[in-house]
Amino acid sequence: MSNARAENAPGQNKTHDIIVNGRPRQVSDHKLTYIQVVQLAYPGETPTDLIVFTVTFSNPHGKDGSMVEGDSQVIKDGTIFNVRKTDKS
Repeated sequence: MSNARAENAPGQNKTHDIIVNGRPRQVSDHKLTYIQVVQLAYPGETPTDLIVFTVTFSNPHGKDGSMVEGDSQVIKDGTIFNVRKTDKS
């Protein structure tokens, strides 16, 4: 299948409606990394030696968990992410 045909195949350009810190977001990726989730919650910020982000999630199919730097998570419509920023001072 050519790239053009693959891009136009059903479900290839699907967006997902998710919630990040209580705010609706729409993303086109079917998988989000820890850093992408942090960026959705706190645009322009990244973890440092003094700032840590705690990421937890739940999806409509009952899978709950947490993410750490380097993790990624397959998302479904309705997935909820909670991101907390902590100062290690």
